[in-house]
Amino acid sequence: MIATGDALLTYVADLVWEIERFAVTVLPPNDSDEITLGREDDGALVIDLECRPPRSRRSADVHLGIFERWCPTGVDRYERVDYRFEIRHDELQYRRAFHRHHVERFLRAFDVATHEHCEATIGVVTCDHYFGEPVAHASEGFMRLYELWLSDEKPDCSVLPCLG
Repeated sequence: MIATGDALLTYVADLVWEIERFAVTVLPPNDSDEITLGREDDGALVIDLECRPPRSRRSADVHLGIFERWCPTGVDRYERVDYRFEIRHDELQYRRAFHRHHVERFLRAFDVATHEHCEATIGVVTCDHYFGEPVAHASEGFMRLYELWLSDEKPDCSVLPCLG
């Protein structure tokens, strides 16, 4: 994906609007007061959001993270190079994640750039990296995780192909 800086600002605003339509609270990164694009020292733009689905007061927290890194490819042009979309459900004790990072290493090791993580019980890892279908954009990553949360069931990691 390629975008301009202005397009990324709109992308973040649309993403927050979409997430909040599902009564999910979007928290700014690093205890900041506002949600905005972060900027790293190398000029990369970063989307880093923590989301909290609605829950009863007696239930344990659910943490849903949205992260994308966009690196400059020219004047006001950015390419998405990394992403992490993750849910950690403390009450049901599972973790599910969709990742694209360290692309060269994953291409060398597994011949794929994307992978997934699945822990039906947090801390119990049967496979370090599962084959992962690429996530086209942050809204899709959010929806995959939100639908898992809505099911109120642990993921079935045994149905995923293990990369190793």
